[in-house]
Amino acid sequence: MQRTRIGPFALEETLDGLAESNVLRGIHVERKVSMAIKLLPKSLINRPMGGSTFPEDVKQLQRLIHPGIARCYGGAVDQGQPYLALELVEGESLWDQLDRRGRLPWEMIADIVDSVCEALQHAHREGFVHGRLTPRRILLPESGETKLVGFDCAWADRDDLLGLRSPMEVAHYVAPEVFRGKQSGTLPTTDLFSLGVILFQCLSGEYPWPADTPAQLVEARRAAPAERVSAKVLDCPVWLDVLISKLLAVKRSDRLPSAEETHRAIVDAKQKVASGMGAAQHGWSGRQGTLTVDKERSELHRIRRRKTSRPDTSPFYERAWFLALCLAALLGLGIWAMLPPGEDALFAKAQPLMESENVLDWQQAEDRYLLSLKERFPDTKYADQIEEFDRRFAMHRAEKRMKSNERLGRPPQSESERQYGEAWRYEQIGDRMTAWQKYDAMINLFSKSEDQDDQAYVELAQRQARRIRLEQGPGEDQSTFVQAQLVRAQALASDGQLVQARRVLDSVISLYSGNQELGPLVERARQQLRELDGN
Repeated sequence: MQRTRIGPFALEETLDGLAESNVLRGIHVERKVSMAIKLLPKSLINRPMGGSTFPEDVKQLQRLIHPGIARCYGGAVDQGQPYLALELVEGESLWDQLDRRGRLPWEMIADIVDSVCEALQHAHREGFVHGRLTPRRILLPESGETKLVGFDCAWADRDDLLGLRSPMEVAHYVAPEVFRGKQSGTLPTTDLFSLGVILFQCLSGEYPWPADTPAQLVEARRAAPAERVSAKVLDCPVWLDVLISKLLAVKRSDRLPSAEETHRAIVDAKQKVASGMGAAQHGWSGRQGTLTVDKERSELHRIRRRKTSRPDTSPFYERAWFLALCLAALLGLGIWAMLPPGEDALFAKAQPLMESENVLDWQQAEDRYLLSLKERFPDTKYADQIEEFDRRFAMHRAEKRMKSNERLGRPPQSESERQYGEAWRYEQIGDRMTAWQKYDAMINLFSKSEDQDDQAYVELAQRQARRIRLEQGPGEDQSTFVQAQLVRAQALASDGQLVQARRVLDSVISLYSGNQELGPLVERARQQLRELDGN
């Protein structure tokens, strides 16, 4: 039975007309505001989408604010059902347009994709990758704008789109690296591949690799590159044909590197085509106008075969040789604009982000520039700087994972993480001498490991041990320290700060219960804890 109420919303009809749809029109009962209510899989309560908890996921989505992206206003869990409250976009989707018309004019689809690129450019800069971009998720509201929806889909269905399990209504648009479940399947270039498929489909009415099953699709992509769209659509401009080919590259490094570069290529090419209004320029660009394609070719043919026996008195800018030179320059500039940036350009863009203190900048440097640089230039002259950056970033990720697992009560993912976490807990309660010893022991144990995670935790341990060594005052033995902790817990309890007192006693018991020399003190801690519980 379909729900009629969730949270503060009264639910009405589904927005796409399908009874089983999970997106419904909802009205906030108190504010009388209409929104789109998306019911999410119940498994997301215990298996968050991108953050460590479902509320954290909602907060991340709320940060994604752009005119070309449908807003997420919030979300919650009502009687075990998680949901999102989204901006309600009135109008049809690009899929509806395509389904109704069969094919779309290149001018129209170029404008739509250009708007999509601007929205993706913002999303990628904020650390979001759509990952499931299809014509159904590009909405065309009546105001004439373009709105992207579905940024939560890559999180919600991440286990359902791997390999041959992927449903075909999405599979055609998913990049090859997503099929294989590779880490690069979460990079911005996956969205650019989806854009290429959408462009090809809207112009030709067909998919670039026709297939009925995921297995057929994988094989088709592996067998040959996509057919050029100009072979199916005679009025497709040269620059757009080249652009689609670059977006549909099966190998990620061969695609355009970013939504920003794609947007720039579209804008530059459209401006250059618009600036040349001669028949030759129209014909070679494929731009539609008052002439049909056949008439354009006839015009070109007539210009090229103009009789030389009669003097040509027309202005030089109307002569065939000048138009041909302009065309060659236009094509050269268009192709040059679409070429990926070189080694120096990539590093120059990455360097300020690498030197930033903001971790979000680090992620952008890696996603937007360094992954491409390392793949295209394996022997890069910037290897030392990149290696140092990778080392810092790996340390940050390792420490963040350890603290997250500690906070959520999850087990460590490796022995090096467990040992580093144990030393870190000693340091947190103030037993710096024991923490130092634990750090040194861990460094000796894992210093020769070739595992990247182990090395990250070794470097973290070296950093912490160095910090303790520089800041360490007069030393004290463990017995003195534990006694001081018991006195501290007693003082906290006397002041009514029972929660803090319990935390101190719990730390003493968990960290020192295996130490026989401190056994009596640990038992005193247990006795104090029992007295607190008795209160």
